[in-house]
Amino acid sequence: MVKKILTKEELNRLSEKIGSIEKKTSAEIRVVVRHNRHWSERKLSPRQIAEREFRALGVAKTKAGTGILVFILVGERKFELLADHGIIKVLPEAFWANLAGKLSEHFSKKNFYHGLNESITEVGEILESKLPRSATDSNELPNEIIEE
Repeated sequence: MVKKILTKEELNRLSEKIGSIEKKTSAEIRVVVRHNRHWSERKLSPRQIAEREFRALGVAKTKAGTGILVFILVGERKFELLADHGIIKVLPEAFWANLAGKLSEHFSKKNFYHGLNESITEVGEILESKLPRSATDSNELPNEIIEE
């Protein structure tokens, strides 16, 4: 059995954090924690696996193209940050590179919860001013963290 990197309480707190952020911005945030790749993914790069998850979870289908995926492949010590076109146009590549550096630092110390919490908070604070939630915006994707 695989040891989870987040407790149930941490999963709940992160899901609540995503929900509170999404009440202030039009962004839709998903987090997937995978301990190992699936057999069918053995020849794919972590980026390709994350892109598959991005599509499979509907992150690429938000009305305004404002989906974000944080994909963690624990067994390989890799992660990917993917953002749809509506997010990319307001958050430059330098922002994502900086965020990835902070996540790497936390993850290298096995501070998964704190790394995710701080990163999600940072994304939310910036997007609240750049992509504020409109009156017609709805929660298009679940806020729960997937850990498998």
